[in-house]
Amino acid sequence: MQSNYSRLATQVKGVLIGSMIMGSLCASSSVIADNNISTPHAVSEGRVVNNQAATFVNEDRKNQIEKLKQSAKRLNNNQSVSKPLLIDRDARIAAYQQGTIALPELKLSEQKPALTKNATKLNQVTQLQVQQQQQTYVGYRDFSVYQAHSRLFDDIDQDGFYQTFSVTFDADVYGYTLNEPANVYAEMYLSRNGGPWEYYYTTDVFTIYGESEDDDFEVLTTLSQGYKTDYYDVLIDLYEYGYTDVVATLSADQSDGLYALALESSDRDVIYQEVIVEEVVIVEGGSLSWGVLLLLFAGLFSRQVIYLKNHN
Repeated sequence: MQSNYSRLATQVKGVLIGSMIMGSLCASSSVIADNNISTPHAVSEGRVVNNQAATFVNEDRKNQIEKLKQSAKRLNNNQSVSKPLLIDRDARIAAYQQGTIALPELKLSEQKPALTKNATKLNQVTQLQVQQQQQTYVGYRDFSVYQAHSRLFDDIDQDGFYQTFSVTFDADVYGYTLNEPANVYAEMYLSRNGGPWEYYYTTDVFTIYGESEDDDFEVLTTLSQGYKTDYYDVLIDLYEYGYTDVVATLSADQSDGLYALALESSDRDVIYQEVIVEEVVIVEGGSLSWGVLLLLFAGLFSRQVIYLKNHN
């Protein structure tokens, strides 16, 4: 009898230790999930939305968002993704001034909306002359990002934080003639809850015309990984193509449309899942009262729910 109780005590001790280890693993997995933050990455696409506004229908936007989400999924599955170089805003501004960051490509054929498939050689020559003339103005005109607004898309787990968002802004140039054109591009930054500005996208070069309201530019972005569930501010740095300094800036400090966007990356925007773990121990013993056995089994059966998503 004594040997049976000793064996039972040893088994109970082993089960208790196992339960403690399991609980410790569950707790540590939560800590690891919180601390193992992926390198921030986002996928973006930008385009001028001036006269295209009439055809910028919901279906078109839906397809664009789905395209970005698929790109984000492929990025999340790529284990060899490296951290983007120079995500700090001050470092990027200095790099532009030093010429160590390559400029976006200037696509001449896309700079004048009037050009069509039937454009004549004369029109093409005229457009080239316009571009050459613009180069003489580089660095001598004033610019502003007049206004900006944002929209949020895709909250799969319905927690109030979104993985996809858009920023639309209107840049103006104050030149020497009415509706004078200028080639510009923008650098986009995010700040988490008042933290440092971190780079996430550079637009293509596009053309603005004086103070026109028909040359807005929209950047649609899906945060793929590494962005905690929180509130993010947006900053836009505008560059004139061919000039190394920032010519205009707009941020959440000046525009409510760029302030406190409720965001999280797609690797956090998932539905809650539950994993049920049941522990069963079979005890061999001699003459042991049924009451003790019932108490033992009541203590040994437990359910532990591990939440696969941690917001913080």
